[in-house]
Amino acid sequence: MSMEWIPLGRLNRTHGLKGELKFAPLDDDGQVLESLDRVMLGDAQEELKEFRVESLRGVPGSRIIKFSGLDSVEEAKALTGETLYRHRDDFDRLPAGEYYRFEIEGLKAYDDDGKYYGRVVEIIATGSNDVYVVQDEDRELLLPMVDSVVHRIDLEQGKLTFHVVEGLIEDASV
Repeated sequence: MSMEWIPLGRLNRTHGLKGELKFAPLDDDGQVLESLDRVMLGDAQEELKEFRVESLRGVPGSRIIKFSGLDSVEEAKALTGETLYRHRDDFDRLPAGEYYRFEIEGLKAYDDDGKYYGRVVEIIATGSNDVYVVQDEDRELLLPMVDSVVHRIDLEQGKLTFHVVEGLIEDASV
């Protein structure tokens, strides 16, 4: 499966008798979920099947999804455990300076001097600001997503540039 398909989350179990399912999003972000219409189900090694989203309701952490044409608990049960995917091109454009998580993950991280630190492997939501986890073979670096630290994100070049502030890197003498 290509990188064009972005995993959105998993269908955990059925809900009620009308074909609804409990849905656990990987990123419970309203921006990602509010415009869901056409999604693919399956796993990365198999063929994906297209489904139309009839409704998505609930609050972050407790979502209920219903697909068009799926109207019984038996039909829904067959989909439990499946991963939901959406095509990269189906996401709305975000305002300048805002990014989807899948756009940030995988970026190469460099400091102001061009020193390479690894790739962004995870994003931790802390409430106040996200923290980007950057890893290479030897170390892990936690970058707070604040303007004083993260300077530039260049999706074209797959690159994130950050400013080394005191306390960010243990062995750094700033």
